[in-house]
Formats: sequence, C-alpha cells, structure tokens
Amino acid sequence: MSIQAFDIIFAGNLPSFLIEASSSATSITCLEICGDFLYLGCKEGRLLRCCFKKSCLIAEQTVIITKAINCYSSNSPITQMKAISALNQLLILSNETLTILDLETLSLVRTLKFKFVTCFHLNENPLSEDPFTIEICAGSKKKVLFLHLNNEDVKLVKEVSTSLTPSTLVMDGAHICFAMGFKYCMLDILSGDFQQLFDIDPQHPPLIHRVSKGEFLLNGPGGLGVFVLSQGFSDKPPINFSRPISALAFHHPYVIAVCGQGIDFYSIIDQQCKQTIAIDNVRSIINGDGQVFASTQIDLFALVPISWEIQVEKLLVENRIEEALELAKNAHISSKEREQHQRMLIDLEKKVALQRFASARFSDAMEMFETCNIDPREVINLYHNQFFSEEDIRRNASFFFVDFLRRWRIKNLTTDQKAAVDMALLKYLVKNDQEGMELLNFMVDCYAEPNETCDFLKSYGHFHCLATYYATRQKWEEAFCIWDRLIKSDIEDSHFVGYSHVAEQLMKCGDISLIWRFSGEILKRDEELGAKIFTSEKLACVMPRAVIDYLRNYPRSLRIFLEFLVDKKNDEESVHTQLALMYIDDISCSGLNRNSPSHRMTTNKLRSLLRTSQKLELTKLLEILNTPCFPHEHAIVCGRLGQHSAAINTFINLLQDFDAAEEYCACIDNPNAWNALLTACVTEAHNHMFDRVVDLLRRRSHQFDVSSALLCLPDSTRLNAIAPFVNFAVREALHERRMKLVEKGLQEIDNLSNKYELIRLKTETFSIRNSSYCCVCKKNFVATDGFVRYPNGVLTHAKCASNRQICPLTGHLFKLNIQSNA
Repeated sequence: MSIQAFDIIFAGNLPSFLIEASSSATSITCLEICGDFLYLGCKEGRLLRCCFKKSCLIAEQTVIITKAINCYSSNSPITQMKAISALNQLLILSNETLTILDLETLSLVRTLKFKFVTCFHLNENPLSEDPFTIEICAGSKKKVLFLHLNNEDVKLVKEVSTSLTPSTLVMDGAHICFAMGFKYCMLDILSGDFQQLFDIDPQHPPLIHRVSKGEFLLNGPGGLGVFVLSQGFSDKPPINFSRPISALAFHHPYVIAVCGQGIDFYSIIDQQCKQTIAIDNVRSIINGDGQVFASTQIDLFALVPISWEIQVEKLLVENRIEEALELAKNAHISSKEREQHQRMLIDLEKKVALQRFASARFSDAMEMFETCNIDPREVINLYHNQFFSEEDIRRNASFFFVDFLRRWRIKNLTTDQKAAVDMALLKYLVKNDQEGMELLNFMVDCYAEPNETCDFLKSYGHFHCLATYYATRQKWEEAFCIWDRLIKSDIEDSHFVGYSHVAEQLMKCGDISLIWRFSGEILKRDEELGAKIFTSEKLACVMPRAVIDYLRNYPRSLRIFLEFLVDKKNDEESVHTQLALMYIDDISCSGLNRNSPSHRMTTNKLRSLLRTSQKLELTKLLEILNTPCFPHEHAIVCGRLGQHSAAINTFINLLQDFDAAEEYCACIDNPNAWNALLTACVTEAHNHMFDRVVDLLRRRSHQFDVSSALLCLPDSTRLNAIAPFVNFAVREALHERRMKLVEKGLQEIDNLSNKYELIRLKTETFSIRNSSYCCVCKKNFVATDGFVRYPNGVLTHAKCASNRQICPLTGHLFKLNIQSNA
C-alpha cells in the first residue's frame, strides 16, 4: 500500500534557442535553485538562469518556467554547481576546475587556482561563526581539501592526503563522508581521524546525500540505502531500493530515488516505498529550499510536495491510522502551527490507541492510552460495544479493561471522568468479586453517581456493600437500617460479616441516638461486644448514668461499662460501689463454681477494687461483706477503715492464712498493721506460727517499730531466734545516732563559717569616690550624710534605704538569699 506524497507537473523544456544552438545530444547535467531562479547546467558547457513562477502550488498545480534570462558558456560540461546566496555567487565545477560566477549575471568573478578537482560540497553545518565565510570541501587528486571562501579570496585551511582520488563527497560540520575507489570513508577534517565504512557495490554508482545534521544516506551494496552518522555507525534501518538508482534527493520525511524507469519515494519512518512516478531517463534531481525539480535530457519537471495534512487525511480515509500518526509525528512544523499540530497528534494517538484495543493489541493500546492521556469514557464505551469472538481474547480484554480502570482511578481526572471510571469498575467488581473484600475497599472512595450506585448494588443483592457505601458518605441511619435488617435476617447477603462489624461501625459513628436505636440487637447476641459500643471515646460527652440505666437489663454489659468508668477514674461513689456489689452478687451466685477461672478472676477484681478505689461506700460494704462467704474481703474493708486489728484477726483466727495477712500488711504499709500481725501470731493459740513470725522479723525488719515489736514477743523467746532482728535494730540505732552526730558537726562548721563571714564583713573597710552617688535619689554623697552599703556593693543614703534586707537596685533579698522581682 502506498500514498501519494508528491504531485508532478511538467514545467517545460530547454529554451528553444539553446536547443537550436546545440546538437541533438543536448542534455541537462545538473540543477541548482536559489530563490525564484533555477540554474540549468548542460552537457555542452552552457549554463542558464531561468525564472520559475509558483503560486499556491497544491491548489493551482502551476509551475511556469520562463525563457532563460542569462546564459554562460564554457568549453567543457558543467558537472556540479552550488549557489552561495550569502556572497551572491555561483560556484561551478567544469573541466576539473572550480569557477565562481555572479549569481545574477552569470559573469565570471574568478577561477580558483586548485586543479584536478573531481567534486565539491558546501558545508551546510559550518564550523565558522562568520556568515560571510563559506566552508567548502573538495576532492582533488588523492587529496581532500578544506577551503574558506569569502568575497575577497579563498583560503586553503587544511589538506588531507588519501590513497585514491575521491569521486564524490559530502561535508557536515567537521566530518566529510566520501567515496574513494571501492570504499566509503568518513574523515574528521579537524583531527584527521579516518574511518573506512563499507564497500561500494561495483554495479551501482557511489551516491552520498546529506539527510540531516550529522547524518548521511549512502547507496550501499545490494541496493540498500544506508544511513550513516558522522560517528561512523547507523541508528536507522536501511532502505531497500527496489531498483538500481542513479541520483538521490531528500524531502522530509521522504527519500527521493531516481532510477531508469522513474522516481521512487521512500519514507524514512518505515523504510517503505510510498509512491512511484513513471518518467523515463531522469538524469538529475534537486531539492532547494523545499522546491524539488527533476530533469531528463531536455524536459524539466516540478515535484510539488503534497502537504502532510492532506497526506494524513488520505491515510485516515483509508483507515491507515497508525501510518497517519507516524507521518504527523515526523512532519516539519512551523512555530505558528505547533499548537494545532499537537492537538492533531493527540487526536490521532487516541484513534490509534482505540484501534489497537479493538484489534486486541492490548499492551500496545495501554502504552498509547498513557501517552495521549485518553478520556477514559471513550475506552469504556468501546469496551462495552466491542465484541471479541474468541474466549481467550474476551478474557484478556476483561483483564486489560480492569487494569485500565485501576490505573486511571489514580489519575487527576474530572468529576465526570471519575464517576464513569468508578461506575465501570463497580459493575465489574459486583459481577466478578466472589469474596467481596475488594468491592468493600473500593466503596470507601467510590465516585460513581450515588443513585445509580445504590440501585445497582440493590439489584445484585450487595446489601452489606450498600450499607458500607452509605457509611462512607456519613449517611449512618441508612447504613444501620440495612445492617439491622441483615442481623435480623430480614434480608440476606453472603458477604455480610456479622453483627461484630456493625458494633465497630456504631463505635465509629458516635451518634448516641443511633446507638440507643440499633445496639439492642447486638446486646441480645453478645453483651460483652455490646458493652464495647458504650466505651467508645466518641461517647465521652454522654452522661454515664444514662448508659447505666440503659444497660440494667444486660448485667454483663453493665459490669463491663462500670469497669470502664472505674478505669477512667470516675469520681462517683455510686459507680464504684455498684461495681463492687455486682462482683459480690456474681461471687455469691450459688451456681458459680468457686474453683473456676471466672470465679477466681471476679474475686481478684473485687479485692483489687476494695484495696485501691477511693470512692467506695466502705461502711455499706463492710455490713454487706460481714458474712462467712467474704472473710478476706471483709478484712480488706476493715483495714481501709483503720480497723487493722480486726482485719488481722480475720486473716489469722478465721482464715488462718498468714500469707494473706502479710500481703494485707504489705498493701496497707502501716506500722500499726505490722505490729497487730505480730501480736496476733505470738499468742499461745498460734504457737505454730512462731517460726513464721521469726522469719517475718528477719525479712521485714524495717517495717516494725523495734520497741513495740520486742514488747509483743513472749518472755520465753530465745535471743538467738530473733538475733537477726535485734542486730538489725542495733545497727539501725547506731547508724541513726552516728548520722545525728555528723549532722551536728556539719551544722557547727556551718555556724562557725557564718560567724567568720559576719566578722569579716563588719571589719572590712572601703572608700567612696567623689563621683559616687545614691542609686535611689541619684545625688552625690556628703560627708555629713549617713549611708548604707549592701553586701553586693550598692550604696544609698541612709534615708533612702527603706529596707535594709532588699537591694533597691537589683531587688536581691539578702536575708533569704533569693531574687526578688521588686
């Protein structure tokens, strides 16, 4: 498949007077364009300057070649020429000699002194910054010459020797690509670096054409057009010329190749032949400033390029969208058209991406969707309207579509685009998410249209997901109405996770009116879980008494809530006392196994509460606990009321539990309690506890009042039994006496130091300067006036010192040695 890139127009033939003056062998050998003028070099050595008129070439298809304006004749054929517009000169090669003509009159300016010149080329990427210095490279006899040409003279800058004479060459920057013998070579004219490229096919003439900055096109072996960079390698695939070529030109993005049967146009984008024009015996072709002319022996043709916009339109008509995109990307665009061009590129990329998706090229489509940032609604519509016949393709299309939606969700989309993407993803998840977890997570930030979302979820029975959707939008009442119906089994949803989730949502909600309304079903099923609802931090503003009244029918929940209030340091006596009474009722329950873990845990909680709570109604509890069932607890309350002897007697006489009595004393940490324990254990009725008493004296010697403890012990007590306690008591007494002596000595030293300092201050002398003045009244001192000197050296009149202990300047209080703000 090809596309027409150029229109060809017969522009005319050689002027009649030239044909008449020449033999039948007259032919055009080379062409050059400069402005509106075309220069024709002929085999007989004639050079013509003709004017061609062009006006709206595409519309009117009109190129008119007028009669030759000026003519120049040499004795040898003109093989090459180049216009130098900066100098208004024309450089021609004839008979191995370079000659400079005037660009308008074709009169001789001068002939350059260099002989045996086989070829030359103007550097279109000059090294010099002077616009009026033209850089020329020329091939001579086994040489490559580098010249500087200006209006005044020509200068040989550098000469590089070669093994053979160059037959053709092209220069770009510092690099010269030339053909020599049967080799293509690359030369750096500045450094002299030389590199052989590849062999020349002997069946094809050596051709070199500059394509772009630092890039050349060479007629390679096997009919290949090889792109070579100035570094000596290629970064483009070669063009496979279908026919032997004799001349080359380049008009972006087309390589124009001349062969015996016509002209072929190859695209450098895909290296394919896009158009062929049948013209026999084309001898030369040139592209000058976008104007392309080709000539036979006597005929001249204008190749009028069709604009890239028209080419793109034709490709789109033929549904060759990808080719249209590549052509548009590689088109040369002016700065004025750049914005319009970018919009066209984006539209083309979208069309190509959608076409790739429709062709099941999903990875390529995704890449281009990302590039052109396509509107996701176009992809969604295409997916729903596209039918793939094969099952594997349908499955891959589904995976691709979901991946596309997930990628586009995180992009910066408009509100409508977000709604369309989320609605499409919602529909997919509702139908394909078997577990339901991904759908639930998706509903948290779903931007689909609310009414459509709700209707869709209802129609597929996703009630739990619908309630979650309401909850994320703070529509708590609608959400809890659905969850309540799910708990009661009025409606069914396999994805509903149970009433525990509803309890979490009630805690998250924090709306007490909704909690009163919807917590009942949860409390009926799990009182412990229901109690957690009322311990949420969001319910801090709710009066505890209201919750207590609400939970009276749920004793386990009430107990958990009371424990929560006690932990939060609630200061109501009724709360603490009510919790203690609940513990007592639980323990007193006849059906409760006293050896069970729950019984032991409740008992420990009651004892801990009785020991630590400062808000208990102890007198009331003492009366309730005065039963055989709660001796331990009764003892704790007695201790809280200061009745240590009664408490100890309970532990020792009733419970006969020395360890419990010791633990009680440790918790109370009162010397009277320890002495009461000692007194209770040394009676004749408890002789069996005497060894425990001795051990207690040894372990907790510091807890007892020594004199009281010794008086409590019976007279029959052996000294060696209580020796550790006595030794400790003696050491403590000696240590205390010695510490008192040390303190007394330190105080005496401190007293002596203060007395010495006082005497020193009283006997110290000082002088008053004549310039000194009172810091209070700012007046100088007179000998007859009394004055006061503070310890920090501040002087005032005696009458100005209102307080002898406070410095009037700094506010220092000398008596207490502190700083005053006065």
